[in-house]
Amino acid sequence: MIDVAIPPAERRRKKLRRYGLFGALGLLIVLASVVILNLAPAGPSVSKSNLWIATVRQGRFSVTVSAPGTLVPRKIRMVTAGAPGTIQEIRVAPGDRVQAQSVLAIVSNPDLGDQVAEARARLADAEASLVSEEATLDDHLLTLEETLSQVSAKAQAAKLKAQAEKGLLAEEVVGSLQYARSRLVATSLAREASLTHKRIVNFRKNRTAQIRAQHAQIDALAAALRSKEHELASLHIRAGLSGVVQSVAVKEGQRLTLGSAIAEIAGMHALKAKLEVPASEAAEIALGQSVTLALDTGSRRHIAAVVTRVSPSVEAGTVTVDAEPKDPLPTDARPNLAINGLISITTLANAVYVERPAYSASGKTMTLFRLNPSGSRAVPVSVRFGKASSNAIQVLEGLKPGDRVIVSDTSGFAGAHRVRIRG
Repeated sequence: MIDVAIPPAERRRKKLRRYGLFGALGLLIVLASVVILNLAPAGPSVSKSNLWIATVRQGRFSVTVSAPGTLVPRKIRMVTAGAPGTIQEIRVAPGDRVQAQSVLAIVSNPDLGDQVAEARARLADAEASLVSEEATLDDHLLTLEETLSQVSAKAQAAKLKAQAEKGLLAEEVVGSLQYARSRLVATSLAREASLTHKRIVNFRKNRTAQIRAQHAQIDALAAALRSKEHELASLHIRAGLSGVVQSVAVKEGQRLTLGSAIAEIAGMHALKAKLEVPASEAAEIALGQSVTLALDTGSRRHIAAVVTRVSPSVEAGTVTVDAEPKDPLPTDARPNLAINGLISITTLANAVYVERPAYSASGKTMTLFRLNPSGSRAVPVSVRFGKASSNAIQVLEGLKPGDRVIVSDTSGFAGAHRVRIRG
């Protein structure tokens, strides 16, 4: 078959028709898209000024937990009545600073004075009895020792006489009857001296036991006197601790029993932080973690502290965490002062994170609205979170660095396919 050459003008006309067809088709697609967009639901509209928008970042991420709390004293002393009586005078009020020897109240009890005088009299009588008893026993001991001395001398003389008569017996100067009588007297006196010595030994033991019993009685009476004197002194009720009076539990004229509560004293120089951490954020808190305490005082000081106790139980949805300050507290710090603690859990060297959205939680997945580049629209996107901090949260899936998302409450347009942002 013979090829027929197409003139150049005809080729140009065909090429222009093709371009026109493609252009018409493209225009038709654009018009169809516009129609579809106009027919699709427009979605809610919200002013940008009513939204909190954050940018997803990447880098060093500190995981912290923020918790409110108060400064509480490590030393609290409940002062109680050391003796029964009636409150005669109260010298302090809540908020007063006191020293250990400061008198908080004076109690009246006339019977205690009589009891102290009676205890002193009993002790003096026992001490006098001891002196008398010791004198009597010593006198009797001297009598026994004198008797022993006399008997021993007689026994020795009788012994010598018997020995002398024994030598004269052979010469018949002394008769055998007289010698036998002398021997019997010497033996008898020696036995009497031995028995007297035994009586002295036993008497000395008995004397020691009697004196010891007397001393024990005196010690008991002295202890009873000290107890009564302590009770008498306790009628002037003292703080026993340098600090601030937290409360006074009595009124003038009130009748007290032994151990009745008088006042509560809190030590001023030994304060610790008591933080209330939400139970949902307390899982990773451990002993030894660093804490920054922000004090609500005129000095606005930030104090370094360390976690020293984590309560094992949950009360009213919170876990109590104690933190011990490492820096000196300012002079305006006082018990029950409001504070805020920032507990440092860990630090991630290179993490993707975003300012913490409303209702977000560690390890959870939620829907956020991500803005388009122009910021005029936002579409929902599912985001999975990792570790949460007090004001930011780690992003594991769903967002990348540079994305902008709405982190304020979006429950008002939940379920929308897009949100129009005005202004």
